[in-house]
Amino acid sequence: MIRKIFAVVALAVLGVFAVPMVANAAGYVPSIACGVSGSPVAGSTVTIGCAGATWTPGEVIDITVSGNTTVTAAAFRTAVTSGPFTTTAAADGSSSASLALPSNANGTYTVTSTGEESGNVDVETFTIVSPASNVVSGGSSSSQVADTGSTVPLLIVWTAAGLVLIGAAFVLVRIVVRRQRINN
Repeated sequence: MIRKIFAVVALAVLGVFAVPMVANAAGYVPSIACGVSGSPVAGSTVTIGCAGATWTPGEVIDITVSGNTTVTAAAFRTAVTSGPFTTTAAADGSSSASLALPSNANGTYTVTSTGEESGNVDVETFTIVSPASNVVSGGSSSSQVADTGSTVPLLIVWTAAGLVLIGAAFVLVRIVVRRQRINN
């Protein structure tokens, strides 16, 4: 009887860890499909661009920006003065949105683009750099944005965690069976 209970509990635990894998697979744009271009310096302009087939052709894309913000009694300031805005995907499913950074911009900014029809979500993050740190040793200006975040897909992380749990459950079942054989 205890073996059956243990087996049911083990399967329930595995089910709990397997379900989030499916939720994480839906609607997110691959990291190579979109990116930030331009120099992320205060007072400059950066462009968030997505390759073709990222969105449904002609789809409205909702874009929100959050970052190092100042909250006052009556206003909320971010990198985009108009707050959340929209753009439309091109006929091939690509998109491009330019963001004008204020002269006092600093810190890290996150731009989230969500397709109203497809439900696809793209999240891009960039950090404002000072003009002095944008110069490389050769004296030329670098327009590359630092790549922050993991390069390991979340599906692989959840799969590895699930395999570890399955292995632990297998070892535990083997120990219980071995003890029962010794006692009988």
